[in-house]
Amino acid sequence: MASAMFLVAGVATSPPASAHPAPRATVGPILDVSSACSGQNQEVVSAADTAGDIYQAWIGCGGIGFARSTNNGTSYNSPVTMAGSSGAWDPGLAVAPNGTVYVSFMSTSNYPVVEASFNHGATFTQTANVVPPGSGYFGDRPYIAVAPDGTVYVTWDYGPDSSNVQTICSPTGSCSFSNGELNTVMEKSTDGGKTFSGFKAIGPNYPTMGAFAAPLLVDPQGRVDALYEGHQTDAGTYALHPGYEYFTWSNDAGATWPTSTVQVRPDAGTIALANWWINGSIAIDAGGTLYATWDTQTSNTDTGWLSYSTDNGATWSAPTRVTPDNTNAAHIMEVTGGPAGTAYVGWQTNAPSQGYATYLQTFTTASGLIGSPQQISTNYGNSQVWPGDTFGLTTLPNNQLAVSWGSADSGSSTAEIYATIVSETAPTPDFSLSSTPGSGSVTQGGSATATVSTSAVGGDTESVALSASGLPSGATAGFSPTSVTAGGSSTLTIATAASTPAGTYPITVTGTGTSHTHAVTYTLTVTSPSAGGITNGGFETGTFTGWTTAGTASVVNSGAHSGTYAARLGSSSATNGDSKAVQTFTAPTGTSSVAFWYNVTCPDTVQYDWATVTLKDNTANTTKTVLAKTCVSSSGWKQVTSSITAGHSYTLTLTSHDDNYPGDPTYTLYDDVAVH
Repeated sequence: MASAMFLVAGVATSPPASAHPAPRATVGPILDVSSACSGQNQEVVSAADTAGDIYQAWIGCGGIGFARSTNNGTSYNSPVTMAGSSGAWDPGLAVAPNGTVYVSFMSTSNYPVVEASFNHGATFTQTANVVPPGSGYFGDRPYIAVAPDGTVYVTWDYGPDSSNVQTICSPTGSCSFSNGELNTVMEKSTDGGKTFSGFKAIGPNYPTMGAFAAPLLVDPQGRVDALYEGHQTDAGTYALHPGYEYFTWSNDAGATWPTSTVQVRPDAGTIALANWWINGSIAIDAGGTLYATWDTQTSNTDTGWLSYSTDNGATWSAPTRVTPDNTNAAHIMEVTGGPAGTAYVGWQTNAPSQGYATYLQTFTTASGLIGSPQQISTNYGNSQVWPGDTFGLTTLPNNQLAVSWGSADSGSSTAEIYATIVSETAPTPDFSLSSTPGSGSVTQGGSATATVSTSAVGGDTESVALSASGLPSGATAGFSPTSVTAGGSSTLTIATAASTPAGTYPITVTGTGTSHTHAVTYTLTVTSPSAGGITNGGFETGTFTGWTTAGTASVVNSGAHSGTYAARLGSSSATNGDSKAVQTFTAPTGTSSVAFWYNVTCPDTVQYDWATVTLKDNTANTTKTVLAKTCVSSSGWKQVTSSITAGHSYTLTLTSHDDNYPGDPTYTLYDDVAVH
């Protein structure tokens, strides 16, 4: 967000709750890294190289301060101030494979500056100004990452016209945005940070992406991954609406980015406009699993979340609530990757009311959060003194972490930068088991398929044999392959016979490893071909089986009303005209109504965009509108019920209409369509 040297008032009432006892990480001596710099020292970021050097950069020392440790965090050299950084803000840090250290920051000229050190941070001898085209632009919050081939990438917040950018500022806090043409953009350098070129927007709807704060990473294959905070932007006024986190990527060294990004778990809630700290963080573990953290707000709470992806960001796990308190205090989230299947998540918060403290917890894909949060900072920081929008969290070898934070300890009015080394207990090798989708529906004699996936934790390499139990009469289950190495996946096929009884069956899928055994439930629904009614009304096949579609239609695995999947008609990007899902069914004996749930996102007016549903009685040749044209910015899930006559044939048409205006795309989720 827009960062400045302000104080922030905290609101806090209750301490973090303890969950389950677990071995505690060992916290080393806490060092005051910035003691030689007068004034406020806040908003620290960290990085490390393979030689054991650890680097810290922060707002302070009269600009952007920098310090390094050449002995694995035992001590730090006297800090220096980056050249030309007076008045600068939002530092970033990255280390290239060849050991070059890069420090980025936002200059008072509203463009990023990147300084490079070729002697492990001893001196910085190269400066590059990352200047966008034109003039009168707005700039904020640069992030920096380096690819395995040495290409340097910088993302930052950019608006072509600074005059339409409006902020929300607390008299004692930092600032966030309420209006503006705001975008996340990228430039890269292929000559070691000497020059930058290739101004690119990394998401759709430029120049009104409504996007900012885009941390990024480059994976071992050179793919560039980024997570940004996105807000719907009104045309004309450029007013922003509460937002979400979005994931995007580039497979060609940043040359192109997809036109449709992945919305990361919107079911966790929205990000408020007045959220002044940096919201998102992204990391990758040694096995290639991605992790995202962020926090959402209601009128009286702020909650930190974590989600992970094992398929390069195409889908994300159900969000895990990380922060245990229920206050509306700040929760500044960070995450870093560890061994395969492991991440370390940290947060800094002014809850409880003693003041700011920094917490850390281990997360594994097999077990979720392990134990209870551990407070790393010994002292509480003054809740009235801004600690900065970020703090440092960096993975070191041998299950160690470098943790750094800003804090005005023990009631002081001046914040310093503190750093320590945390030695984590290595996670026990294990694996987790999952099924995608988690349920399916077939008619008697049909078959259903699912992908059974394992995720390795702590370097687990055991062989896992797969089996299924609880099958209904006449059904068989097969796996291809029948066993996998932890981290692999298999296709499950369940075939039913014509004689298989209709009903719903919880089938237990078991993975038996050399050292561990885990199970997951796959729910199979078997229906009679003559039973009538709605087919695949919950879309839990992960497809539109039983439906006919037109326009822009997809089955999504986030934000469902129940289960795993829902139908999405339309898109978060503009579409043209009607998007439909249509099914003809016969009302079974004993039924008298059809019901469905819908959730419309319509930032326009009903004159131009809408959701609507019609029901045609084919037997009586009559049609009624069961959901009149509806347009609200975010309806939430609502149910509609309409009467039907047993034995009649009906055609149900679910529709979402968008006028293709890029500033206010409309889409509608539908789920749980059923007869009763």
